[in-house]
Amino acid sequence: MPNGFSWSELGVDSARLLVIKDVPLPDEGRDFVLYWCMVNHRVEENHALDVAIALGNHLALPVVVYQAIRPDYPHASDRLHAWALEGMADMATACASRGLPYWLELPRTSRQHHPRIGQLGRRAAAIVSDFFPTYIIPGHLRGAARALNVPLFAVDASCVVPMQRIPSLQAGAYTLRPKLQKLWPEYLGRTLAARPLEAASAGRKLEPGFELADAKHARANLDGFHIDHAVTPLAERGGRKAALKALDAFLHEKLQGYDTGRNDPGLAHQSGLSPFFHWGNLFAGEAARAAIRARGTDDPSVRSFLEELLVRRELGFNFCFHTPENRQLSVESLPGWARETLTHHQKDPREHLYSLEQLEHATTADGLWNAAQRELVARGRIHNYLRMLWGKKILEWSRTPDEGLQRIAHLNDKYAVDGRDPASVANFMWVLGLHDRPFQERKVLGKVRPMSSPRTAEKYDLAPYMARWGRPGDPPVKLKRARGAPKP
Repeated sequence: MPNGFSWSELGVDSARLLVIKDVPLPDEGRDFVLYWCMVNHRVEENHALDVAIALGNHLALPVVVYQAIRPDYPHASDRLHAWALEGMADMATACASRGLPYWLELPRTSRQHHPRIGQLGRRAAAIVSDFFPTYIIPGHLRGAARALNVPLFAVDASCVVPMQRIPSLQAGAYTLRPKLQKLWPEYLGRTLAARPLEAASAGRKLEPGFELADAKHARANLDGFHIDHAVTPLAERGGRKAALKALDAFLHEKLQGYDTGRNDPGLAHQSGLSPFFHWGNLFAGEAARAAIRARGTDDPSVRSFLEELLVRRELGFNFCFHTPENRQLSVESLPGWARETLTHHQKDPREHLYSLEQLEHATTADGLWNAAQRELVARGRIHNYLRMLWGKKILEWSRTPDEGLQRIAHLNDKYAVDGRDPASVANFMWVLGLHDRPFQERKVLGKVRPMSSPRTAEKYDLAPYMARWGRPGDPPVKLKRARGAPKP
């Protein structure tokens, strides 16, 4: 840490910090410490904001929260903009309640965007932002570092166990799980209390130097943004308030039986929380503690939920943290056996070769796949079990494994409100063999785990799912008979 003090003196866990720009703190003449919020759209239990406040208190400077969303990010649409803006509206309210100036900038076109961090850096003693090991966030941090002459810190506020505490790439959940379990006593029960603001901005008027935007007004006027208006907003809302409501509904309505029901598409028994974790509306530790309070650590449903939330999710962060961004969605980053078998079978004849347009419009010969694609387009995500099947079939229906991988990412990231996330990246790569083991060899997939719609229909009663997402004219899906129903 520059200027002769340690993070531990400030009550900050250094395992959550990465130094992006390592220069001394300015001696004087600065107006604030800036929290540049890119990922974690919440004030509560936000470790990055906590670091900014700790540093501001140490320097006797107020903290300013800055957010912006450009209209030219990959797959920019009404759907993604709406979810972000709903979270930003909640951020504005929460910052006001804490006495934190909240500066929001919302350019409507790419020409209206200004590289604001360099300008704010001339007034800030230091900048603290979010660390997120995939999508456009690492590039934004690198670009900001080039523009700044003050320290820039990125903070892991996404994982319960900080990514840096697992210093190597893990082969799968079976290697990561025991390492995390050893650290859970240190992290899982730790609530991040709101740190007092010792140097509030009262009495020292802070002006942003640019026009501030209103998230609620922007959310009501999405047609003014140069983004994809064809991907429409969801009826479901984003933001902190909606996240807490969704968590409460899960705990009371779906946590019981989660262990046995989560994989059954007909039951719709999943938590529904993944978009709120992706956008940082919820901290995973909050949800974990709430589940434990609700039913205890010995409950099978709680154990299953914690496995998904604290092991499988953080396995995705581990992969992205230890893999360069340009290799995260690449066959070259698969285990050796998966690379070898997919390469060996790359020229196998495919039963179907669909265009991207056919896939996007759900016009394949697989009725269940079509239903899953429709769910993605309409609901902004796919039932988790069917998302695995969905990805496997795209791999089988593409000319090469790399083409299949890029199509999976494109379709998901265009429509899903929980896409563009380490958990998504790891899931896509799992389709091709990451974090998995070899299976019996077959055409096209080689030794990569297969999945099929007929096998899924044998395992689960798909009638409720198909009633919602199937369409007349779809190829028929052989539905499992309900228990006790007479044979036809």
